[in-house]
Amino acid sequence: MTQTFSSRSIALLLLLGGAAALAWQLIWSHQLGLALGASARGVALTVATAMAGMTLGSLTCGHLLRNRDSFDPLLLYGLIELSIGLFALLPAALGDWIMASDARVHREAPALATPFTILALLLAIGPATFMMGTTLPVMGILARSVGAPISRFYFLNTVGAAVGTLLAAFVLMPRYGLGGTSIALVLVHVFVTFSCLALFSNRRGDSFYPTGNPVESGPTMSEALSRTSRSGGWLAFLSGAAAFMLEVAWFRSLKSAWFSTADSLAVMLCCFLIALALGAALAPRWRARRWSLRVSFIAAALLVVIATPLIGQFDSIDWFQSAGGLRQFSRLLIGLLVIAPPILFVGISLPTLLDEANNPRDWAQLYASNTFGAVFGANLAAWVLLPAIGPSATATAAGGLLMIAAMRQIAGWRNRATLACLFAAFAGAVRLADRGDETEVIGASRSIAGPKKTIALRHGPDASISVVGFEGGKALLINGFFTTAEVSDPRSRYLDAIGRVPMLLHPDPEQALVICFGTGQTAHAVRDEGPLELDLADLNGAVFDMAVHFDANHGVLADPRVSRHVMDGRAWLRRSETLYDVVTLEPMPPFFSGSNALYSREFYELVRDRLGPGGILAQWFPLHLMSPDQAKSVATTFQDVFPDAILWFDPDSVRPNGRSDQGILIGRRDAGQGPAVTPLGREWPGFRREPHSGKRPLPSETCRRQIALDAEALSRFTEGGKIITDDNQLLEYSISPFRSERRLEEMIEETHALITAARSSGTVE
Repeated sequence: MTQTFSSRSIALLLLLGGAAALAWQLIWSHQLGLALGASARGVALTVATAMAGMTLGSLTCGHLLRNRDSFDPLLLYGLIELSIGLFALLPAALGDWIMASDARVHREAPALATPFTILALLLAIGPATFMMGTTLPVMGILARSVGAPISRFYFLNTVGAAVGTLLAAFVLMPRYGLGGTSIALVLVHVFVTFSCLALFSNRRGDSFYPTGNPVESGPTMSEALSRTSRSGGWLAFLSGAAAFMLEVAWFRSLKSAWFSTADSLAVMLCCFLIALALGAALAPRWRARRWSLRVSFIAAALLVVIATPLIGQFDSIDWFQSAGGLRQFSRLLIGLLVIAPPILFVGISLPTLLDEANNPRDWAQLYASNTFGAVFGANLAAWVLLPAIGPSATATAAGGLLMIAAMRQIAGWRNRATLACLFAAFAGAVRLADRGDETEVIGASRSIAGPKKTIALRHGPDASISVVGFEGGKALLINGFFTTAEVSDPRSRYLDAIGRVPMLLHPDPEQALVICFGTGQTAHAVRDEGPLELDLADLNGAVFDMAVHFDANHGVLADPRVSRHVMDGRAWLRRSETLYDVVTLEPMPPFFSGSNALYSREFYELVRDRLGPGGILAQWFPLHLMSPDQAKSVATTFQDVFPDAILWFDPDSVRPNGRSDQGILIGRRDAGQGPAVTPLGREWPGFRREPHSGKRPLPSETCRRQIALDAEALSRFTEGGKIITDDNQLLEYSISPFRSERRLEEMIEETHALITAARSSGTVE
């Protein structure tokens, strides 16, 4: 076997390994979010655990392989890949135990919630991420064994990560779900393992190293960076911290500009990975020309300052909001043009330092410094800088961190001070030229026409929450998306109906839960119908703080019967022991990242188990945010768990074509043994009670008339619909109305045609 063949074969295997690693991380984010609940704290702990695992794996492997040449790194790499594939299945295997234990800990010992989360993460992803970290030192030996710089293999591994991100988000998960994608990834690891065994068998008996021991040799750029020194470790740390600060800050702005959909998030991540890969590809030439890394850091810092205001304008470019495949292609293209240049220069540093190092221990220490910096930068940005100064200034701060890295390589405090002053002047000049406004809400111009004013803005660790005033009302925006509003237009009255209608269908609703607080209008409607206790669950605590800006909630948070919980609603249901009479929710659009968890069969089963006999569940059914197939799937899944269900339309939410677009799916849990129960929607016992306010916006006749489909007709409507599960992620990875070639009005018309056909032979009263 020739050395060229070895190099190309190893390169392919490293590319496949990188692709599988990033795809696993996408899968884990879903599995662990379901098992431990979605939260900013959980995401931070997950990232920290993954990085810690890779750091420890790299350091351990680097120590064990130090000065050893009796092993075969090709065989070792194959065994590592097989281990990763097997250990990567742990989150799915431990999912039920983690959920059950998490609920028990929160109920019985809430002070231990964070330690348990860390323990669960260590058990679930610790082994796989540890093995992922061991690949870096082995990769270095493989590179040197075929006479290639480690940066070349690092480049291929990162390219594989970018490819894996796109394949997982656009091909594997939409078609095969989490389980099928996991099987495909395990097969990739098995293929890599057997390929390594085959290559090992073909060259068995030959010396792995062409001449001597190249691991201990190689040209150097400078004595200071020839080995893993304190200077090199600091540079690796600063580059990792700056890169992840930029990822957090820019991703926040991009989510507001492009929506928080799974495909948009995949495009953002892909842009970063491609840029890092290009930096690794450029590293050997950079080193060959003996260019100082301070040049790359200075270039990266200046480009960060230029790119940041450009990213802030992405929401105003119509091309990015186009339909079909052009939408994501244009985003990927502009992402590479704007995001890639600064990240490319950041990405030059670590591969260059790795090429300068001469043994596995030094490679491992550099990698550990870089990953530790990444954890530091991500948490600093999310928990400190974003809430304090916003995403734009946070990105500029990352540029300042890159400038500090450059100054570490410049002699003399006078020279360093000069460079710092020049950077500050440049950043200030760009800021003045941009004339941006830190209070301007990215995404608001996309959904609000005419003059608008930012009333409140909060950049939390998990989302940017804002209240924007405009002619005729106020709107609540989450990451730039127009979630709900308080307006004089009667079409907003559906927010009241989502809370009031299910309460009116229950004979004695004492315990109620509202998931997703929004402006608080739904919570007020539930409270107005007289429950003894009302729980509110919302993932974003800032949403509760914004309630003071909306008069329509009538100060519901001040009511002593009302308890607020800053928590993923699904996690609250799992952790709480309360049996509810009514649960109602208006989550983010079905196709948004994470929303699938509130439309899946597993979620509906969880709600059913937390409802008392005859308990009612009501969920928003937005026709303008779902394709006909999605609408059928949501209704099919809902009625699969709640057979006694109806579809109700708000009477005031009517589009210009006369079609209703704001629906509510309402289901009732079986009341148990006893006399026959009248089908849901036939009786409205709540009208026998007086509301707290003394007046209801919906009379009894209207409530009855607005039932579009009774249980039998709803069954006909759902014929052929697919069940949404946590595994298939059918909504999150399907085509959203915003990415369809069909117009929204056409899809709403098609959905109504299906409803009319289902109703034509029904018995709706």
